[in-house]
Amino acid sequence: MANLQSSPEASSLQHHIDHVTVKAKQLFGRDDEPVIVVSPYRMNPIGAHVDHQGGSVLARTINQYTLLALYPTHSQQVILHCDNGERADTTETFNLSGKVEGENWVRYAKASAACFESLHSGAEGFAGLVFGTLVGAGLSSSASVILSYLAGLAHVNNLQLSNKELVELCRRVENEYMGLNNGLQDQMSIVFGRQSGLSLLDMDSVSAEYCTNPQSMDDVSWVVCYSGFSRELVSSGFNDRVKECREAANQLDANASILGEVSMERRSSDNLNQLAPHLARRAQHVFSEMQRVEQGREAWQCGDWKQFGALMNQSCYSSINHYECGSQPMVDLHQIALQQPAVYGSRFGGGGYGGCLMMLVRSEDTDRVKNEVLKSYLEHYPEKTAQARAFVADAESCVRVVSS
Repeated sequence: MANLQSSPEASSLQHHIDHVTVKAKQLFGRDDEPVIVVSPYRMNPIGAHVDHQGGSVLARTINQYTLLALYPTHSQQVILHCDNGERADTTETFNLSGKVEGENWVRYAKASAACFESLHSGAEGFAGLVFGTLVGAGLSSSASVILSYLAGLAHVNNLQLSNKELVELCRRVENEYMGLNNGLQDQMSIVFGRQSGLSLLDMDSVSAEYCTNPQSMDDVSWVVCYSGFSRELVSSGFNDRVKECREAANQLDANASILGEVSMERRSSDNLNQLAPHLARRAQHVFSEMQRVEQGREAWQCGDWKQFGALMNQSCYSSINHYECGSQPMVDLHQIALQQPAVYGSRFGGGGYGGCLMMLVRSEDTDRVKNEVLKSYLEHYPEKTAQARAFVADAESCVRVVSS
């Protein structure tokens, strides 16, 4: 799925719930209410490319969603209807333990089902309708949709999964079934999300501390600009960068498999200079980004928006120049944001391979920034006029099952 609804701000969560409820009833010929799984998207203002290296991440869920409306099938069969994107109004039927194959939209569902069934033999499936508000935009719609399937399967099978279990299941789907060598930040961001502040995600313990919003929270807002270029990490250079980080870790410390395991004394400039230049750049990014996360937590809690924004800009600079992941449209978007005085800082998501730019903006200038950044961007990429858009991203909670 890569298509977007006409306006991400046009309707509320309840509007989306009402939509999928009515359509699921019609599609499956039911009068009773379906179960609704709400799985928000996420953004990570600071903590780029460190989760797979053992680093902590600052995260926030936002009011963009995967919604899954479902009915139990009381069998191992899954009937899944896609309600938007390039495969809108497409229905696939498969067994929980079937092969993970086909187009990406259904591969995510088959991978989730196969992974769930491998741990819960004899599990039952569902008939469901899946809908995404902003698919392929670098806000973890893939982790969001996987978590919606896993939460739906757990619900119809009367299983209570802990946060850690849900995170681990999602990791297995991505790593073992989808072939993506990413870490835990996407699924942890969504599973541990809270509206009241940022989540500081600890990858080692699979837990979260919460950075409560300061009293000056109303002074700023988050504006997100979607580039119109969808992000697909499986086919990008993402896995290559993960491999390079692991190579750097092993060369710095023979006992380290990831950079987070390298001792502090082995992280010196002298030791980094012994690495191949590209490996040194990867390690430099990871080590400096780990420090920025800690500095960002302090800045957030005391409402130091200038400092928090500066850290976001530093993160993006390092992603471009040291981690070398930014595609040209994303770099251009970041450069446009840097010219806006009311933008405290910005960083691109989507691994830098497409997707969105997130901006921390002075509240009184939100509308102007939103319009001017998008206008300037489209002057560079007029062919993306139908896809690109800018919107305010409000805080959300975690993945959950709700009543329709």
